[in-house]
Amino acid sequence: MKNFIRRIRIQIIRILSCGKRRLPIKESILIIAPHPDDEVLGCSGLIQRVLGEGKQVDVVILSGGGKSHSGCCSIDEKELIESRRALSRTAAGILGLPLNHLNFLDYPDGEISFDCPETRKLKTLIDKLRPKAIFIPHKGEGWNDHLAAGDIVKKLIGEDSCMELYEYCVWFWYYNTWNIDWKNACVLKMNRQEHTAKNRAIDAYIQPVAPCGRPWSGVLPKAFVRANRWRGELYFRER
Repeated sequence: MKNFIRRIRIQIIRILSCGKRRLPIKESILIIAPHPDDEVLGCSGLIQRVLGEGKQVDVVILSGGGKSHSGCCSIDEKELIESRRALSRTAAGILGLPLNHLNFLDYPDGEISFDCPETRKLKTLIDKLRPKAIFIPHKGEGWNDHLAAGDIVKKLIGEDSCMELYEYCVWFWYYNTWNIDWKNACVLKMNRQEHTAKNRAIDAYIQPVAPCGRPWSGVLPKAFVRANRWRGELYFRER
């Protein structure tokens, strides 16, 4: 029943998204991903579109995703993080993102918080890049790390009017979030080439398996993956 309701909700949101304005493409953007794969699931089309227009994209992945196999097998967490970061580089190559624009921080997976020393590094990166727009996970994502990532960025940039702030959707599709800010919704419709590359980048994360036989990125719900393979990407302007 939950999956049936989930499918109905996804279809309703997709239908309601059709009439929304196009996402404006800024000269430079920064995507904040809590874990390796969030940037691909939520923003593959955006990454390709910005790069295709000769503009700048930077991605920062806050944690190594070292808890994706927690309690399930004996893989060393350091090995798991290194393997997931290798997948991030592969996915970046598929999308055309230069590796020097892919940044990794060391927030602890499952415990991302403003008080972590890594926040200073994130602030330094934001101050250096001065992007025109920053993209953070949607407030209805349901995962603490996703919510914390957005809160950290909001605190760091304060009322800086030079940076626009947008939310992107990953777990938003899976959770029963109905309180949606439609007046600030924007949609990016991928062309066939962009959509194909997005699916290849998703597969680069979810298909490789660890020695235990489970995907390095953990076992993701099929309904969740299917929802994120949509040919559109939904964004919300936060400010």
